[in-house]
Amino acid sequence: GCPLDCSYCYLRGTTRGRMKPQYVKTEHVLEALDEAFAKISTPAIFNASELSDALMNPRMMVPIVDRFEEQNRHKIYLLTKFGGRNIRFLLERPRKQVICGWSINAPVVSKLWEKTTPSPEERIEAAKKVSTAGYDTRIRIDPIFPVEDWKLHYGDLLNRILSSLIPNRIILGTPRGLWKTVKYAKEAGVDMSWTQFFKEDTGWGKKLSFQEREEIYRFFLDKLNSAGYSLSRV
Repeated sequence: GCPLDCSYCYLRGTTRGRMKPQYVKTEHVLEALDEAFAKISTPAIFNASELSDALMNPRMMVPIVDRFEEQNRHKIYLLTKFGGRNIRFLLERPRKQVICGWSINAPVVSKLWEKTTPSPEERIEAAKKVSTAGYDTRIRIDPIFPVEDWKLHYGDLLNRILSSLIPNRIILGTPRGLWKTVKYAKEAGVDMSWTQFFKEDTGWGKKLSFQEREEIYRFFLDKLNSAGYSLSRV
């Protein structure tokens, strides 16, 4: 679960509408990590952010990331929409086995469908701080919505990000509307206007039209290339 309540969040479907965070006991997580470290020899990235925001409870994350520091083969990926107050433990003691990622959208989109999240500006500032502290820092711009004047809004977002830090990776994505996500979003009574952009039904839910998706990705790649950002990192 997640306390941020973004209108389009796929977790609504995954959790069948139960978005209130439910915590697994930390000792169970640590036991599972010890077993995984003993059995998995190929270096792997453990994603802490599929079923929640990785930094929604920093206090509980501290012993987990510290367990990764006891070995040097595997890393943990912390993807978040939180700001500076939730990264203090990362800055107080820099860690080598942690990858930090921020999900950041254009301010106009954030105001519409991410109403309880820290602002994009706060997220960029937090990303800048951990990057400066030496962390592998990544930016995820997803879902990219073709709102009115979207090229202006997302071009400005890219400029703000790249003027603050050079992310190790930039991940791009467009909206997906799995039937369970749409069903439970409606039941939660959230703003459903984000679904207006869907044009295609696919094996992975509703999507923008192929032409729109192509235009969006070409726009971002052109912008990043013009800014001197290596497209091999996108």
